[in-house]
Amino acid sequence: MRNACLGPLLAVYLLPTLLLLSPTGVNPCDAQQVGDRVVVTANFKTKIYNQEVDEVYGGSIHTVTSINNKWCALSDVKGWLPLQYVMNLEMAKDHYDKRIDDHENDAEAYEVRGMIYLELEDLVRAFNDLNQALRINQKHAATWNNRGMVLKAQRKYQLALKDMQYAIKLNPNYAHAHFNLGTVFLALNDYQNAIASFDKAISLNDSNSWYFLSRGSARHGAGDPAGALSDYDRSIRLNNRVADAYVGKSNVYLGRDELKVALQWADRAVNVQARNAMALNTRGWVKYKLGDLAEAIVDFNKAIRYAPKLPLPYNNRGVCFAAQKQYELAIKDYTRSLELAPNSPITITNLGAAWMNKGEFGKAKKEYEKALKIAPDLIEALNGIAWFLSTCPEEEYRDAEAGLRHAKKACETTEWKVWTYIDTLAAAAANQGEFDDAVKWQSKALELAPADEKNGCQERLALYKSNKPVRTNVAKTADLN
Repeated sequence: MRNACLGPLLAVYLLPTLLLLSPTGVNPCDAQQVGDRVVVTANFKTKIYNQEVDEVYGGSIHTVTSINNKWCALSDVKGWLPLQYVMNLEMAKDHYDKRIDDHENDAEAYEVRGMIYLELEDLVRAFNDLNQALRINQKHAATWNNRGMVLKAQRKYQLALKDMQYAIKLNPNYAHAHFNLGTVFLALNDYQNAIASFDKAISLNDSNSWYFLSRGSARHGAGDPAGALSDYDRSIRLNNRVADAYVGKSNVYLGRDELKVALQWADRAVNVQARNAMALNTRGWVKYKLGDLAEAIVDFNKAIRYAPKLPLPYNNRGVCFAAQKQYELAIKDYTRSLELAPNSPITITNLGAAWMNKGEFGKAKKEYEKALKIAPDLIEALNGIAWFLSTCPEEEYRDAEAGLRHAKKACETTEWKVWTYIDTLAAAAANQGEFDDAVKWQSKALELAPADEKNGCQERLALYKSNKPVRTNVAKTADLN
């Protein structure tokens, strides 16, 4: 059974295709660079020192991870193949355009071109091509799977699940369909079903590094960091040229607040793939946490250069600008991040915080309320709006009852373990005139606060002991990495 891998999340079954030159006559090997997404032009058994070690299939899409003279290594493929066997996405699209012009019922050509359109983020054309492939052949499991991937990219997750489940019905031993099903569950934060799907994929094929990498992400999300680290290590043993596993390990240590170890793994991720935007974003965030704002911004700048449509680096660079009190730049970055991901409640909360810091309280209130409407239980949004409603220097924007309610909910959700949320609750209690409670909660916040925050906590505690509330336009910013 031939199961070609279209990048980390895609799979198709394809017939051999042999094309060493592009339709324009340009040699593809002259155009490829590390980090490029490329289409393989023929079935090929990859080699190490002339020994066959793996097989890659014509029509599959991968990332170039290394180039050595006229040979290249691809993501999730062991060994090397000649550079002349790959072409960039635009060249490949031209080739499959011609195939379709010559043979209008060429289901394989529609399918591969559809996946190229997915890579190019032209989701309408991608969906139309996969539909056309299914019109020609409705019993092809890979086509259902790949249309599911397009639906996932369109955030139509329930429809994506149906397509992938039908692919599995057609071929129960289709490992990559089980894997892709897991990625949809992962996108829905349904970690247990994601893990179950990845387990099945691994039981069918335990040599695919992406299966272990993705199960590691699901395990991390499910609160199993040790299991996540084990899977990331297995992924690296299978393929040490993919940055994502190193990024995963960095995020586990970041969650443990082991920042120096997190930085080491983030450095390794960037060393493996220097133009991997998520690796750069992660390293930038660790540097921000370490207080190195200038170097963090350098990494976010690079991430944005290599992936200008990725919203995360804009938000995170905005957080750095806000920490430097460059609120205009922060607002510009948050706004751009929201253009790319309009319903991100954390970025909306950060935008509200930036407006509060500028003294634009009406705009701040609007953003905070929008964030809470999108995500009523998001702790960062609850904390941000509670602080705003309890400490805003202009009376018309304060709301003692709502501020106290939101602050309590944030503390209860985090089991009273996060000092900054308890600090907000103390401010909310003081705003309502409940100074005994304010002193109690501020004392608790002082106990939990890190050393560099204790002076501020003590100043607020002194205010509450004097029966005075906090009044400030200094906001609390939400985190996002």
